[in-house]
Amino acid sequence: MALWTSLQEAAQRDDVAVSVYMDTRAADGSGQQWSPTTAEVAARQAPAEVWRTKEFDGTYVRNHAKFLAADHRLSLVTSANFSWSAENDNVEFGVLIDNPNLTEAVERELREAEGALYEQIS
Repeated sequence: MALWTSLQEAAQRDDVAVSVYMDTRAADGSGQQWSPTTAEVAARQAPAEVWRTKEFDGTYVRNHAKFLAADHRLSLVTSANFSWSAENDNVEFGVLIDNPNLTEAVERELREAEGALYEQIS
């Protein structure tokens, strides 16, 4: 899939930091053979940071957000799952926003949630 290949290539660059936030229940508990687990994504995307949702009040936190942030400036917010079918078969909608303040605010919110809602896969 082009998106995952591009992220993997970006993660190899010294001047780029890649962080991926995943829904544990969707990835690890889906039972779908074509869906990589959180551990598989972490292994394929190394040295990117891969985070998965943690249990909270007896159930896993749901992460349904789908977006990319680039250069602390651009935000891509989309309806598309980052999957083969979304990339090749589905009609999806997205918007690219060029706003450093907004992008940095979203990145900051995710970093602040890392310990409470997400755990890093090593």
